[in-house]
Amino acid sequence: MLDTVKYLIGVAGPSGFGSKSTADQVTSHCPKLHSITAIITGATSGIGAETARVLAKRGARLVLPARSMKAADDTKARILSESPGSEIIVMFLDLSSFHSVRKFAAQFQSLNLPLNLLINNAGKFSHRHAISEDGVEMTFATNYLGHFLLTKLLLKNMIETAEKSGVQGRIVNVSSSIHSWFSGDPISYLSLINKNKRYNLFFQFLLIYLNFFSFYYNYLVSFHQSCQICHRCVFDVHY
Repeated sequence: MLDTVKYLIGVAGPSGFGSKSTADQVTSHCPKLHSITAIITGATSGIGAETARVLAKRGARLVLPARSMKAADDTKARILSESPGSEIIVMFLDLSSFHSVRKFAAQFQSLNLPLNLLINNAGKFSHRHAISEDGVEMTFATNYLGHFLLTKLLLKNMIETAEKSGVQGRIVNVSSSIHSWFSGDPISYLSLINKNKRYNLFFQFLLIYLNFFSFYYNYLVSFHQSCQICHRCVFDVHY
């Protein structure tokens, strides 16, 4: 409860920034980022759009995957109007589809670009039960499994970039603090994820909670990659 209050009133955390800090403030002391290539999911609105705007302002090359190409093109146009000359690549990606994730990863790798920063920001909020083409509940498929697969497929690129540049890459996972509301055993609810019966928003919040002790911690740590968790209500990404 105390941590939630601190977030709401903007108390600075260990990084020196809090919920009232802007992306411009967070990156104000960063060196020019012209050598950085960043992939940002969910960059057409909200935190993702602001992250993309500021990274482009600092000189980073951006890859913006999106399900709506029109929304991605509009985002690119807005960024270029503020930061002319920015290098922005728009690509199609539907995170709810494993096939689409694999296709995106292959297309990105064909560009032979470095990858320094992967920001897993996109999120879907389903009020009604839906199943993805792979037979997985849509929110779980989009917000977590899609990002898990994307990270796994791109991890080799990040490791190679880090080895060549001598600078460790960063993987940033944007989630929600609502997971802290649940105090039970989430594993016992896994069998209910794909079932329409009793489906409600509680199970979506539970899925958010599951994210914190699944793929990223166990998998990424083994590769010595830095993994940040950022609440949607706080912009405290470290570069």
